[in-house]
Amino acid sequence: MENETYASEASPERIDEVLEWIARELKERYGVRVWFAEILGKRWSYRAGVGNEFPTPLEHIMITPRFGMVVEGWGKIPEEDRSALLTFLRGYLAGDKTGAREASPWKRES
Repeated sequence: MENETYASEASPERIDEVLEWIARELKERYGVRVWFAEILGKRWSYRAGVGNEFPTPLEHIMITPRFGMVVEGWGKIPEEDRSALLTFLRGYLAGDKTGAREASPWKRES
């Protein structure tokens, strides 16, 4: 899948663009709406996601101490893919662009 290389090799300046792509993929593949946020103390500041309205019920998932995601329908994603997605996001957002591709839940479609 061409977007895999794009996601795993994106520069830090393109983080929001990559997060938007991931949000669109989750919506398309699983019907799950996701918003990514930068965590600023107790405040979660919106960075990227699908749609303008916020989902309900909300599930807040901390990815790293700096980034989190708000998800509607987290349980719709198979456990194996949820785990791979979180591993990918943690690596990507921590700056590990080389290892992030291997953990991508969409790797099997490359």
